[in-house]
Amino acid sequence: MDEQLLLEHLHNAVAAGEVWPALQPQVDLRTRRIMGFEVLARWNSPALGPVPPACFIPVAEQAGLLDGLILHLIRQACAQVSAWPGDFQLAFNLAPTQFLDLDIVGHVSAAAHAGGLALERLCIEITESSLFHSNTTAQRAIALFKQAGMRLALDDFGTGHSSLTRLQALPFDEIKIDASFVRALETDPNSLKIVTAVLGLGQSLGVHVVAEGIENERQAAILARMGCELGQGYLWGAPQAAPQAQQVLARQGSFSRRDRPLDTSPFQRFHQLESLYQAAPVGLGFLDAQLRVVSANARIGEMLGLDVAQATGRAVEQLLDGRRLADFIQVLQRVLKGEPLAPIEYRRRDAGTTSLIALQQVRSVSGQILGVSVFAIDISGRVAAERTLQDTIEHYRQVIALAPNVAWAAGPDGSIDYMGQTWEWSPMSTSAERHARWRERMDPADQLRVRAEWLAHLPSKQPFETVFGILWPDGTHKWVRSRARPQFDAQGEVTRWYGLITDITVEHELRQRVQALEAQLRQRG
Repeated sequence: MDEQLLLEHLHNAVAAGEVWPALQPQVDLRTRRIMGFEVLARWNSPALGPVPPACFIPVAEQAGLLDGLILHLIRQACAQVSAWPGDFQLAFNLAPTQFLDLDIVGHVSAAAHAGGLALERLCIEITESSLFHSNTTAQRAIALFKQAGMRLALDDFGTGHSSLTRLQALPFDEIKIDASFVRALETDPNSLKIVTAVLGLGQSLGVHVVAEGIENERQAAILARMGCELGQGYLWGAPQAAPQAQQVLARQGSFSRRDRPLDTSPFQRFHQLESLYQAAPVGLGFLDAQLRVVSANARIGEMLGLDVAQATGRAVEQLLDGRRLADFIQVLQRVLKGEPLAPIEYRRRDAGTTSLIALQQVRSVSGQILGVSVFAIDISGRVAAERTLQDTIEHYRQVIALAPNVAWAAGPDGSIDYMGQTWEWSPMSTSAERHARWRERMDPADQLRVRAEWLAHLPSKQPFETVFGILWPDGTHKWVRSRARPQFDAQGEVTRWYGLITDITVEHELRQRVQALEAQLRQRG
């Protein structure tokens, strides 16, 4: 577009109201509420149609019209939003050359006052190129903006040549990550690393970080997980006129973030992780994608019999002996592929200890495989307790087999609701299951007879006794006696029956032998 033609129309555009402020939302990534709006110039020329800012802003700057244009935007935008609810901020971009005139601070302040907005709600955005020029006047102007109560943001960070020393020395409240890095988050690992570094830098310096150019929910989610607080982009709307921006504010609500940002920087996280590693009562470690030891605490070294200092940086295959190596490498490779595996037990024979080791694939927020986290707990006590319990169970089972006296109980109606442990005792079996197994081993005829006797006896409220045969687990047939006595309440009603089953096989056999001998004697007599 012809610059001379633009300049001719631009002279009268501001006065004619053709240049107007467009507001793009800046949101808190956690709550999705509006933290502020960046104010951008838009020009709808009756003669030329919509003119892109990239075309008319340079022309205005060269012609000395930029100050008037910016101040017009500030007055108009402040007036439009002054009655809106909330204490959100308005952000305005100033060109590098505008910082060479100290009067610009007073002009911006007067424009904001004219629009009815407090200076504390203004944010002046400065590009990195403004810092590249070591101009004392520009540095003084930046300081004066801050002294006036306005916030300062470093725009398009990562694309210029700003010195970290100068960045630390200047009173910035925000750093804005350039949109080019945000757009490449999902596809370019290097962009992800740059964004991570910028976030860490901003958080370490105690300034808020705003990510520009967010276009989808995936990008917003990645940035939020990385600790980025604020975002801006077409996901929440393009630069728009005040009525549309007001609708966005009413729908999403405002959010004030004037305090020092939450420190989730790599510096902070490193020391948190280091403290956790040193103090944790469990073993912690991390292997990279090449299965090399990146970090490990002393506890995991004790569990696995490793010297942590010597193990760091070495591959797992250099740390394990040949008998265990192949299986463990295979397990680690399966974890790297994302296969969920149950924890594995590791027995250290020289120390007589056992550890339970859980392995988990680790990915970056963009999905890049980083390695394997290792979590280990000492289960030697549990293993010993399980072994003792198993021995106790076996001992109890043998005792029951030698003396199978089994207690049982029933309600007033005769329903058996408790059955003691039997020779088939299991710590997980229920009374109902044990009763069912007893009935299965009874002779079918005895089942019907004993039940009929029991139900017929209940009204008598007298002690009960019966004898029946049962099949033993070894295949032999035995005889048992079942006795029960009632328990009464104060009115003489039965509240419960308590019984005991006793092995009377020897007694039964002796009685049969006596009866046989008596029969023989009668025959001889």
